[in-house]
Parts: sequence; structure tokens; C-alpha cells
Amino acid sequence: MSSPPPVKWYQKEFFIGLLIDIIEPKKESVKVDVSETSIHFEAESSTGKHEFDITLHKKVDPEKYHIKVKDRRIKIVISKAEGCQEEWSRLTPDKHRWLKFDVDSVDLTDEETIAARKLEDAKRRLEAEHGPLPKDTKIQQMSNMLNGDDLSRDLELAEKEMYDMLRNSYLTIYNSVVWLGYFYVFFVSLLRVFIEGPGAIKTNYAAMSWLLRSCQQTVFLEIIHAATGLTKTSTLATVLQVSGRAVVLFTVVDAEPALQTSLMCYLLVVAWSAVEVFRYPYYIVQIYEFYFPKLMWLRYNVWIPLYPIGILCELYLVYQCIGLVTESGRLTVTMPNKLNVAFDFSSFLKLYLAATSIGGLKLMAYMGSQRTKGLKKLAKMKQMEDIYYKEKDLINIRKKKEGKKHA
Repeated sequence: MSSPPPVKWYQKEFFIGLLIDIIEPKKESVKVDVSETSIHFEAESSTGKHEFDITLHKKVDPEKYHIKVKDRRIKIVISKAEGCQEEWSRLTPDKHRWLKFDVDSVDLTDEETIAARKLEDAKRRLEAEHGPLPKDTKIQQMSNMLNGDDLSRDLELAEKEMYDMLRNSYLTIYNSVVWLGYFYVFFVSLLRVFIEGPGAIKTNYAAMSWLLRSCQQTVFLEIIHAATGLTKTSTLATVLQVSGRAVVLFTVVDAEPALQTSLMCYLLVVAWSAVEVFRYPYYIVQIYEFYFPKLMWLRYNVWIPLYPIGILCELYLVYQCIGLVTESGRLTVTMPNKLNVAFDFSSFLKLYLAATSIGGLKLMAYMGSQRTKGLKKLAKMKQMEDIYYKEKDLINIRKKKEGKKHA
């Protein structure tokens, strides 16, 4: 089976060149077909058969080319067609991962050419790995307005901008308020132990419970956010996440003072609040599509130690609560009664314990897949940042050239 070899291309004023890396090519097997707009190449070597076809960005003279075969490289030089002898911005309109521009062939004194080639290579790498570059949305909006009913499109655009402004402002305030609450819980919980010593672990929940309850009650709004489309999260996933934590906080920890003084309760409070300290700033950044790579990295990595700690603490506290509820009969409804309904809260906690054990594993797997997607997105954004700085360098070089011309 044939495969394309690594190829570099370069150009001069009157011709283009291809440098094809093949170890010990068989000279008699080298075949090159050149037309005005395409090149077909095939050759054999000790590693197998190599072949590729490319469509050219501009025309060449199919009668004027020569081939030179060496031990580790095949060189093809093809004359540019008349009318196509200006500098080519690219060799082919298509994208090939095995085809790159030969930076070494550029005149090293020409800063503009080097910067332009680096920018082109960076864009090609980004498009090869992540697809086409995003279009300029402002330009697209202007084009749409010119091609349709201007008045109706203006009204639609104004309504959308007003909705986005109100939505973004509300979500920013909401996320900021919840973040401040959890940050206070996280910071003060650590500070109390640092100042007062291990004894503060037993009294920490009593000191933080009012704010922890307030934060959890506020978080119920996230179910409405998901259901109404304010956020793009799944409504079902949000309900399960919010209600699961509420069960542990309000019916297990907050209702059983005997559990509040344990080390597991302290670790649960710290783990819960620590996760939110990094989650809500990330949400705010996402609202405005800002780029903070360190925050993104923390969002997709800090959960790795914190989620297992939180899940284990929840399981321990629920398990301990089952024995306490069995003795006290709290939240348990027995027969007979007017409604003729029975409910055993200890049995409910046993089911919850089993569901959390299975759900915790699934949650970890889901977060792992989200981490993979997030880090891939982060890599793409870093490449786009690299393209931005390369474009900036190219603009600065051109400005310097213009300044020298006018001097």
C-alpha cells in the first residue's frame, strides 16, 4: 500500500521546488507527471511504495521541469507559467499534513517573508488538527444585513444583543455571588485550622453551616438556568448533581450533629468548596469567551484529587447516618396513617449509598472525557494565540518597511 512521503516546497521568482524525503529511492521507479495545475508523483524504496497527487494553487509550465534523485531525497524543480511568476501564497489550495513549506530556502535577510511563512505554517497546523479557522462573526453579521431585509435584521440583532447583555450580566452576578460564598467557606475553613489547630476541625461545620446552606439553596437556580436555556448544560444532569448534594447536606450532615464534628465532614466541606472556587470563575470567563489558559487547566485538573475525596466523604457520612436514622426513626413514616403511605428513610439512604457508589464512578469517567475535550480545546486556543502573535510580528515588520521607504 502506497503512502505520501514527507514533502517540503519552496519557490523562487521563476520556479517552484519540491524536496521529497525518501531513503534510498529506486531511481528507475521514480515517476513524475506534471500538468498545468497538478503534480502526480510515485516512487519505490526499501521501505515501500510512495505516492501523492496535489492540485496546484497556480499554473506551472508542464514542459519545463527536471528531477534529481539522491540517496535520501528527490528534488523536483518546475517552472512557473507565464503570468504566475509573482510570489505564491501557498503551493496547493488543499491541506496535507505531509506537505510543509521549506523555511530553510527563504532568504534569511527577508524578515517579512520569514514571518509570513511562519504564520502560514501555524494556520495550516491549526486547520489540520482542529478544522477551518473560525470566521469573523462581525463581518458575517454585516454581510447578512446587506443581503437581506435591513430593518428586520437590525431589530433581530438589537434584540439578540440586548438579551445577551442581560443574560451575561445576570450570570456574571450569579456566578460571582456563589463563588464569593464558596471562597469564604474554603479560605476560612483552612485558615481556622492553621490558626486554631486541629481542634477547629470539630467546630468548623458549625461555623460555616449557615453560608454553606445559603450557597446550596442558591445553586438550585442552576436547574432553572438549564431548563430555560440560560446555560447550555443538561437539565437532568443539573437536577441530579444539585439534588444529590442537597440530600447529603440537608438530610444527612445538617440534621445529625454527631456527624458534624468528624474529620470526614471537615474534608467534605473543604473538597466541595475547593471545587467551586475554580468552577465558577471558569464559568464567568466562558460567558465572555475570554482566554485564561491557567484557569482552564485548573478547571480540568483540580477535580482529579477533589472529586474522589468528596465522594468518599459523602459515602462515609451517609453510611454513618443510616445507623443514626435507624435508631431515631427520623423522617420515617410508619403505617397506619391517614395517607396510608409508609417511608423508611434509612432504606432510602441505603439506596442513595448504592447509587452514589455507581454514580461516582460514572461521574469520574464523564469528567475524564470532559477533561480530554477541554485540554484539546486549550491546545487549539494556544495555537490560535500563536497565530495571533505571528500576525502581529508580520504587521510590525511591514510597518518598519513602510517607515524606511518614507524616510
